[in-house]
This record gives sequence, structure tokens and C-alpha cells, in this order.
Amino acid sequence: MSEAGEERRSLWTGLFDSSRGSERERRALEYIVHRMKEDARLHDVVEEEYVRRNLTQAQIEDIVSNPRIIESVHERLHEAFSSGELDPDPRPE
Repeated sequence: MSEAGEERRSLWTGLFDSSRGSERERRALEYIVHRMKEDARLHDVVEEEYVRRNLTQAQIEDIVSNPRIIESVHERLHEAFSSGELDPDPRPE
């Protein structure tokens, strides 16, 4: 697999499988979602230093060419918060 293909696979892996992929990738994607919720434009956000420091150029290009990635991250975060998965104190059952 090419290096760009491996980086793209890593980005998707980090998005949907928290036991794999990098914490930096996950946090950078969350940051992008957060900034876009503040009405920032995707093309502006991916130029920010934090994003450029934590994602490779191939990953950034993949995000820009396929904004569905960000939509998926947003959906995954919503599910995680709604389910209590991210709660520091688990809900009693």
C-alpha cells in the first residue's frame, strides 16, 4: 500500500477504532469539528497550526477532498457523549 493510502487508512482507523490510530489524529479531528461548530470554514481550519502539526499533509488533503470524514467524526462524538461512553463517572445501571 502507498504511504498516502496507509495514512488515509490510519485516519479512518483512528476515527472508528479508538484502540488503534493515534491520539493526535483523534484530537485533531475533534478540534476540526469543534472549530466548524463555531462557523469556521473547513479550508481555514485545516490551515491552522494545530491541525498541521497533528495531521499529515495526505490526511489533510483527504479531509478537504472528503468532508464526510468530519461529518462522521461529529456523528461519532455525538454517539459517544449520548451513550455516556465519555463520562468520567459511569452511569449506574
